[in-house]
Amino acid sequence: MKKIPILLVLCLVTISLHAQNRFSYSVEVAAGAGFVRGPRVTVTSQFVAQYDLGSGFRIGAGAGIRYAQPCLQYITVNGEFNRTTYAHEFDVPLFLRLGYGKEKLFANVDAGYAICALPFYGAGWSSDGMKDPSYGGFFIEPQVGWKVGQKGALALGVLLQQSEISDHVQTEGGEVGTPSYYSSQKVTKRTLFTPAITLRYAFLF
Repeated sequence: MKKIPILLVLCLVTISLHAQNRFSYSVEVAAGAGFVRGPRVTVTSQFVAQYDLGSGFRIGAGAGIRYAQPCLQYITVNGEFNRTTYAHEFDVPLFLRLGYGKEKLFANVDAGYAICALPFYGAGWSSDGMKDPSYGGFFIEPQVGWKVGQKGALALGVLLQQSEISDHVQTEGGEVGTPSYYSSQKVTKRTLFTPAITLRYAFLF
């Protein structure tokens, strides 16, 4: 009878060691640039833990710290694009990862939620100082990559981050400085998934 608990303990230890061999970890640094109404720049540092499901599939979770310059205002004048204004934010992205890969080539999909930790306007604004979060919420980031050596990997991705953007539509007419001149402005806040191209390096261990 005494042998049964010992055998159970040995089995649990064996299973635990076997499971540990199926875990992998990575420290990753990613830089991105937006397009359309995307951010001017994003820089992210994060840690990811993954479990090997077999047949090339992996599932995992991660967390990080991200600095971004999100689009805050998209301004058009008389129907033509005029300029974009940007703000600054520090966020904490939390996400799940589903991955697949064999040999060198791999693909990942990260999906999660970014918590805004520090949003501010920065220099050049009349309302310089703290602001409401605009670059946070749900996000998804598919990636395709290639393993470099034994401990490294590069990946190219597209980050789609939930964002709040103000569309400023301005209409002007007449001659400036005369009674004929007129100007009107309509501001609409929109919640969009704004895009950014990301390049990522991962150190694997």
